[in-house]
Amino acid sequence: MSSSFSILIQQFFGSLHTQRNLSPHTISAYRDTFHMLLRYLAEEQRTAIDQLTLEMLSADAVLSFLEHLEKVRRNTIRTRNARLAAIHAFARFAIGRKAPDFMVAGQHILAIPCKRTVKPVLGFMSREEVDAVLAATDSTTRTGQRDHLLFTLLYNTGGRISEVLQLKPSEINNLTVRLHGKGRKERDVPIWPATQREIHNWCKSNQVASTQYLFANQHGAPITRKGAALRLNATLLSAVKACPSLHGRKITLHTFRHATAMHLLQSGVAFPIISLWLGHEQTATTHGYVEADLKMKEQCLNTLEKLSGAKRPPKANSHLLAYLEAL
Repeated sequence: MSSSFSILIQQFFGSLHTQRNLSPHTISAYRDTFHMLLRYLAEEQRTAIDQLTLEMLSADAVLSFLEHLEKVRRNTIRTRNARLAAIHAFARFAIGRKAPDFMVAGQHILAIPCKRTVKPVLGFMSREEVDAVLAATDSTTRTGQRDHLLFTLLYNTGGRISEVLQLKPSEINNLTVRLHGKGRKERDVPIWPATQREIHNWCKSNQVASTQYLFANQHGAPITRKGAALRLNATLLSAVKACPSLHGRKITLHTFRHATAMHLLQSGVAFPIISLWLGHEQTATTHGYVEADLKMKEQCLNTLEKLSGAKRPPKANSHLLAYLEAL
């Protein structure tokens, strides 16, 4: 990659830390976007990543990349729009730095609109399905015990997977867990006594210090979201045998969060409390669970009426990718 393009990207990510003070989650999302974008541009231009130039980042190239995300990587429109937001942020930064060869191209990139999409009804698991997933973990192995604790915390707290994977024992006290959410916002969420005992036993048997991550890999860093997702998929293969309703369902780590919210709603917990529990900035987000509950009841009614009537890509040898991966 030309030195000016490489330097500009590194300056951009440096500004995310120092000037814009963005959260680690946002920076990670931006990093992943550029990791994919640079690989895509290099393949399209048939050149090495470190030989890319700023001129190659045109509006047509960005549109082609976005189409690649949807058609080849099967990303949702929501994910596509999130990737575009990261590219927009870089374009504004480059224009602000008055990169002479990018002023026009940058404006064209900023003119690329987000796609409109229909918001789907939220999917969630029933209490029986959550129990089946938890029961499917292997309590005789360390991995199975970790999986059980992770899934239990996801359901008990309703936390995002990124929040739960960052937990440390020091943030769990007096039957409460302190989660670090989006926008650097913190919130305390209650946990069951059984969950606290499970955390205590896990830390004791695995010698997890108060300042260490609860779910750490061999290097002491939190396990990755991808790793946690693979463990859930493996668990679901066993759970579906005992709970056939899980078959064919799209169950993700985020589904636990939806299940928590729905079960709180169905138990009569006040709407504002659920919003605070989940760390929603706007109550309109929480309202999606009301819509999902109504949809579920409508589907049940329709059923009654019917019855009565009848590959990971190889690592590229690139200094810039190494820089992004180190962020």
